Order: sequence, then C-alpha cells, then structure tokens
Amino acid sequence: MNSRVAVNRSAKGATKRTDNPRQLALQSLLLVIGKGRSLDDALINVLVKSPDLDARDAALCRELANGVCRYYYALQYLLKPRLRKPFKSKDLDLEIILLIGMYQLLMMRVDDHAAVNESVKLTLSQKKSWAKGLVNGLLRQLIRDEVTIETLSADMAYPEWINHKLMVDWPEDITEILQAGNQRAPMTLRVDLSQRTREQQIEIMRDQDLVADIHPLVESAVVLDKPCAVSKVEGFESGVISVQDAAAQIAAKLLDCKPGMRVLDACAAPGGKSAHILQTCEEVTLFAIDKDESRLALIEQNLERIGRQAHLKCGNAAQPVDWHDGELFDRILADVPCSASGVIRRHPDIKLLRRDDDIPKLVLQQQAILLALWPLLKPGGIMIYSTCSIFKDENEAQMAWFVDHHKNCTVNRLNSVQWGHKRPHGRQILPGQQGMDGFYYAKIHKTIMKSDLQD
Repeated sequence: MNSRVAVNRSAKGATKRTDNPRQLALQSLLLVIGKGRSLDDALINVLVKSPDLDARDAALCRELANGVCRYYYALQYLLKPRLRKPFKSKDLDLEIILLIGMYQLLMMRVDDHAAVNESVKLTLSQKKSWAKGLVNGLLRQLIRDEVTIETLSADMAYPEWINHKLMVDWPEDITEILQAGNQRAPMTLRVDLSQRTREQQIEIMRDQDLVADIHPLVESAVVLDKPCAVSKVEGFESGVISVQDAAAQIAAKLLDCKPGMRVLDACAAPGGKSAHILQTCEEVTLFAIDKDESRLALIEQNLERIGRQAHLKCGNAAQPVDWHDGELFDRILADVPCSASGVIRRHPDIKLLRRDDDIPKLVLQQQAILLALWPLLKPGGIMIYSTCSIFKDENEAQMAWFVDHHKNCTVNRLNSVQWGHKRPHGRQILPGQQGMDGFYYAKIHKTIMKSDLQD
C-alpha cells in the first residue's frame, strides 16, 4: 500500500482522547501509513493528547507503533494470503489492527488470549463491530498455524527497492545490514569531557542502578545496556550528558576546531552536533543554520541546556545569500539531508515513507548545498561532508562528483581512524558496525591556491 496516497476516513479518530495504549498505537500508525507522517511526529501528536498516560502504557504504545513499522512488510507477507480480499482504503484501520495483533502474537511476550481480545476491542472503538469475527478468526488462525516471523529472512521486513539497492551497493554486507536494521538501536550518551570523564559518568550511573560501558572507538560515547528515561540520568539537566549515537559524535572530532575559528554547522537541527562542537572547543564562533524555524528552536533548547551559545540563523544552506554575512569560515560541517537509510533501526518508519525516486532528488539537493557552501570556506579550511545514509549515490559517488568538479580540494583519506569501511573519498559506517548507526564521513581540505596568496 502506498502510504502517500492511502486515505482513511477513520484516521479522523486520531484526534480522540484515550488512555488505551493499543488505541494510541493505532492512531499513530494511521498517521504514518495513511497520512505519510513520520512516526516520531505521529507519536508526539497522539501522546500529547493523553498527558496522564501511565509510563508503562506509553512505552507499550511506542513499542507497538515502532514494531509494526519495523516488521510492516514481513507482517503483510504473512497477512495477505490469509485474507479473502484486500482491505479497502476506508478500512485501513482494520488492517493496522490486525498488524498490531500479529506483532503482539509473533514478537512480544503478550498472552495470546489478551492479544486477540484487545485487537477485537479495537474494532469496537473504531465503530466497526462487523469486523470482530474477521479479526478474531484471523489472529486465532495464526496461533493454530504456529506462525513465526523468525522463519522469514531479514529482507522480508524491507521494501523491495531497499533490498535491491543494498544488493548493488553492499553485496557482501547485505545480510548484516538488513539484520542490524531490524534490531533496536542501543541508547548511547555523549559525555561532555570538559566537565567529566566517561569513567566518572559510568560510576555515577551505577549509583542510579544503570549499567553502561565506554564505546571502544569514540572517546566521548557511553553505551547503556538498556534504554532509560534520559531526563532521570544525573548530568542531563546540567548538560554534562546528551543522547547521541556514537557515529554522530565523530563529526566534532573530524572538524578539528581550534580557538578563535569561525565554524558553520549547516542543516544543524536538532543541534546535537552543534552542541558537541562547542563542548569540544568552546572558544569558536559557531553559526548554526536550518531552514525550518521550529527545528531551529530545538537547537536553541539544546544549547541552552548545555550552557553554550551560537549564532542561530533560519535559512536554506543552498542559498547563503539569505543568511551569510560575507566573512569566510575556517570549518564547515555539511551534514546534509539524506535518505536516512543508515538509521532505519532507530527510525523504522523510513521503510514505509522513503521511496526509490527520493534518492536522485536528494542527491541534487546535496550537490546544491555543497556548491553553495564551498565558496564560504577559507583556503586552508576543512569541510566535513556527512550523511546518515548507506547508499553510495549519496556518499562516495557524491564525493567523487565533488572532487571531479573542484580543483582546489584534497581529500583526507582518514587512514588513521579505526571505525567504518575505507572508501575512495571517506569512510562508511554500516548499521550496527561497532555498535553504531550507519554514517558516511568525508574530510575535504580547501587547497591554498596561488591566487589566494596574491589576494
């Protein structure tokens, strides 16, 4: 089902207030599958209407919504042969109710009887009592057939276009990539090393009955053995710790900022990398740009929490004429919009919302940003090109194109680092590799030309 065109009149029910976590998951998934909203946005939209929801029920809602997105294609593969005919678009809610029930039966420690009964109750909440028998019968059939999702190969949980693209780009690693994308991502914290060592942070968390370990390759990263509410971890409110995957923490170190430098973080929201840059080297003048005003507010909140300041500007990174003051930068972080194919384990709705024809459009958008930002970098300066993608079109092919079209650049091969796969113009971290999300980094030095010396 094409999530961009599927329309469901019952999606209006997403505005109803309820404290039933399964109903809330249904409402969230209607927004994702029926309206094309991101899962994060959908969950916020739904949960904000239930402020008194018990923490355990909120967790169940998130687990169901994330789980159905993560295994949507596998669940559909098991569901479709058991239906006499496909659901009409106006009954998308019934299809999602079945997927929620199936996920509980196949992937959670939920009693079979409870999973079936609660799913039947959802048909009543949607005022579709005529479907009680359908939902009850189909779910009980799955129980009788002893269906297990573990028998399906990892690729069954992905759309065909992603499987094809990974087979072309990463034929030797595809199995590991697919399996990693079907797993839950670990909770990783960034420690402000100017205030506290990682060992000190781990000891403090141990006193809170939280188990964590240092990341072996990223010097500021601490990995928890299981997720927790970060607001309750000592150090969060004061800005000593922040939630950030280890792969994302690499950017600040690669920039190699020095006191007095002018630094640009383009496409900066929600501000995790901006915050880390300032924690790594506070005596820089940082400009953080984002074209979305509401997301710019997230950067401000992040910086306020850690007690740092930057020049925040609302603008399109590809159109510096609207925000650039004319002075060049010593460092630029081009953390460009991308397919986010490297963070599917963290955002499983990407499987449903992203499309094959999005990639060429993103590549052109990335090129426009690179072309606009490169003239803003001082000769002798460094630009870091970064994506959370694992598709070569967006990464090494993009860098090959850039180097081909710019004589005044040299690429740092990053031979001394131990993370990721060495590529012709950078390094690629694959999802789950060394416990990290999928990220690509290229470090580009702007050559000082004779004309620059004359100027």
